[in-house]
Amino acid sequence: MKNIKTIIIILVLGGLAFTAWKLSDKGISSNLADEGLSDFAIKDTASIDKLVLTDTDGNPGVTVVRTAGGWTTAEGECVQQHLVQTLLETIKYIKVKGPVSKGAIETINKSLAAHNKKMEIYQNGKLTKTWYVGDPTQDQYGTFMLLKDAEKGKSPEPFIMHLPNMYGNLSTRFITSPLPFKCSEVFSYDPLDIASVEVTIPDSSHLNYKVVANSENSFSVFNNAVAVEVFDTSQVRNYLVGFRKVHFENHNYILSEESVDSLKNSTPFYTIKVTSKDGETKGVRIFKRKQQYQKIGLDGEQLEFDQDRVWVALEDGTVVVGQYYVFGKLMRDIRFFSGPQF
Repeated sequence: MKNIKTIIIILVLGGLAFTAWKLSDKGISSNLADEGLSDFAIKDTASIDKLVLTDTDGNPGVTVVRTAGGWTTAEGECVQQHLVQTLLETIKYIKVKGPVSKGAIETINKSLAAHNKKMEIYQNGKLTKTWYVGDPTQDQYGTFMLLKDAEKGKSPEPFIMHLPNMYGNLSTRFITSPLPFKCSEVFSYDPLDIASVEVTIPDSSHLNYKVVANSENSFSVFNNAVAVEVFDTSQVRNYLVGFRKVHFENHNYILSEESVDSLKNSTPFYTIKVTSKDGETKGVRIFKRKQQYQKIGLDGEQLEFDQDRVWVALEDGTVVVGQYYVFGKLMRDIRFFSGPQF
């Protein structure tokens, strides 16, 4: 009697587990379509208004939505438009390179179930297609992918997909970490909208300055609150133009949280604060960046600090990498405005 009860319990639990697996989206064979689905492409990408990217590796995932002003996160934050355009181009031009051999379908399906990047595509507010992106083929000319259609269900078999004239794994196009999507803009000012720029140089405070725009063609320059009587107005204009388009180069993939905190608590190389004519202020703190590898300077000495890049602490506390080529135009000292007294 006990054995019969045990068997019944095992059968019931097994049935429940199987049902749960069938209903779960994680089961790669759940809600199967009647035939293999290979129509991944969507030619009318203008109808796509939302993309959701996730993976099986535990990354936070990314959701981008189309707005009147361009693509943003679901929370309305700025995103790198070119990354979204790459996805839309992939959706539009992707093609089937070939089917997966019958003998390999089960193996590839299991691989896709265990390891994939998933992209959910919404058109006019409705989820229409879901892509499961897997590993590249051995020759690197194709990528194993499986399609789920909102109406037909999930394809029972994967396909080898590719972009014409592209060599490599398509999965690199599907970024599931929010960090690379964040906008790189630091300053973006029309020079006529700038009310003032204040710069401090802690290690050389005697070279601090503040530029004030009195009107379109009238400026004041101060050196540690002392008005500079004679300066080159054209240099002031050139300086303010430098705030028109300033972007950082890359996110921080090197420093740990402890190192970031230590950096932000140290003395900055430069501090720059911009005030617009509507009263809003925006600033950054710039720090020297330790040389990442051994490099000898022109004097034959080993360089301690990177000669090409700096750390930039943004207003929200994020630390990013900036190029001297970009930020150097803003990292001037009072002598840049060269009056006779300098």
